[in-house]
Amino acid sequence: MKLLVSLLSLILAGLLSLPDAAAQANHDAPQSGWVDITADYNLPEGIRVFNEDALKAWYIEVDMTSEDYILHPYISSSKGLPAFSREVGSIAAINGGYFSGSTSLSTIVYPGGEIRAQNPSVLSRTVDGTSRNYHISRGHFGVMTDRSMSVDWIYHFGGAIGDMYRLEQAIPNLRGTPAPAPTRDDGTPFEDLLVGIGGGPVLIKDGEINITFTEELIWGGIGEFNERRARTAVCYTDDDRALLFVANESPGMAFDKLADVLFDLGCHEALNLDGGGSTHMTIGDQLVNYPFVNRQIPTILAVVPVDSVRFPEEPLEEVILDTEMDDVTVTDGWFATANPGFYGESPSLVVPAGDGSETVTYLPDLRPGHEYAISGWWVASFNRTRDTPYIVHHLNGVDTVRVDQSTDGSRWVDIGTWYFSGSASDMVVITNDASGTASPSYAVADAVRFVLTGNRVDETSAESPSGRVSRDLPGEIELGQNYPNPFNPVTVIPFSLPEAAHVRITVYDLLGRRVAMAADSRYPAGSHQVAFDASSLPSGMYLYELTAGTMRLHNRMLLVK
Repeated sequence: MKLLVSLLSLILAGLLSLPDAAAQANHDAPQSGWVDITADYNLPEGIRVFNEDALKAWYIEVDMTSEDYILHPYISSSKGLPAFSREVGSIAAINGGYFSGSTSLSTIVYPGGEIRAQNPSVLSRTVDGTSRNYHISRGHFGVMTDRSMSVDWIYHFGGAIGDMYRLEQAIPNLRGTPAPAPTRDDGTPFEDLLVGIGGGPVLIKDGEINITFTEELIWGGIGEFNERRARTAVCYTDDDRALLFVANESPGMAFDKLADVLFDLGCHEALNLDGGGSTHMTIGDQLVNYPFVNRQIPTILAVVPVDSVRFPEEPLEEVILDTEMDDVTVTDGWFATANPGFYGESPSLVVPAGDGSETVTYLPDLRPGHEYAISGWWVASFNRTRDTPYIVHHLNGVDTVRVDQSTDGSRWVDIGTWYFSGSASDMVVITNDASGTASPSYAVADAVRFVLTGNRVDETSAESPSGRVSRDLPGEIELGQNYPNPFNPVTVIPFSLPEAAHVRITVYDLLGRRVAMAADSRYPAGSHQVAFDASSLPSGMYLYELTAGTMRLHNRMLLVK
């Protein structure tokens, strides 16, 4: 009782104060040992920097309620953090997650659900001389479109954003005892995710220290739980502050110490990123923590002006064709690859580079006379072909765009923009007429996306992209020579119409027997092409006949297998 009276007397005398919750929430005074060094830098309002000299640690505090800047992860060719920060125009930055050489081994998500890199889904570890494969969930720090934040355990069931699931708990692996692979029922896909960056282990979850070092298989990789080393981490508080944290090698921190420090700083959820020699922090392009090495890194987490971020517009309409769909035909030489990062449910298909006889043909159902932007999805690897052809059959002809499939994988890559006829002649064909630096090199076929731009043929003007729309119509029906010729087994048959008509293109052998129907559809006026696949026919000379109304035109083609 006397002690209670004494405490009350001190409080009333002003010599002892009760904790000020509002002051704690606003973080107006850092904890003992932490010094506000913001005045040493030219920073926008709402961004502050703190240092703790005994820990050799720093953190950048970002007010996420501000609409002037945003957190954004970046992936590029490996470079030092100052050069990387300069490249993206960052206000402040830290290094990203795990990597090998120039390849990120941690998830990177750009605005619009564009997954640039993925956490691993399976890793091998050896315990007592026995190597086993483990399905793993790894940590992920995400910023939502409303600027709220979360730290989650995630698992990639495929390469698209809809295949990236947040799990209710980490996959419960133990050393020497792998846990079963998760299913989609074990989690939920992200909704309204703006950007994200992966790492591991999770340090704090739902306001409690919860270090999933073992479950995430950090052991056997970068060190043991109690190792003291340089660390990088990201976290957020209940009052919408994000903290970007680094601690240098000496004295270094073990994971439990790192979690304690972040918890004391008010972090509600926290994630370790890569550490060791990768531990860097910059303000502008100037190093803050002067690490013991200046390591080259492929990913960073940066604070950037919001007007520097490309926020994608919602597509007016899109058509996505994947290799397992009925509107996609595949020749026999293609086979599924085990590489992760494919679109949707079906793995990417690959085939050795060759003469173009192996094809995957995508037949979209598009609006007549409308413009679509086409993009492709593939799984990149060192042994992919570097000039894989995407052959686009559109309203005014055929264009071939060659892409390097050894890079830019597991995301939508722009192929080009064309107007389409809305008929059976619209298609995209991927072939193995390609080459690469590896032996063998493989062409890849995965998903193709068609996004409506809103432009139409009858709305174009002289300012429209040249070569995209032709208003010159033939004076009569024309049937062109197929190409290539000779061919094996796919060829293209061109024809032109002065006005809309129902067209049949019939293929006959030299005995006059009908062996195939290459086209049987109504086409608008203009130039068209149809692809004819002769995989089921023997080598030899064939006659193809175009019928439109009372007009009949003929030509010959040679199939050589």
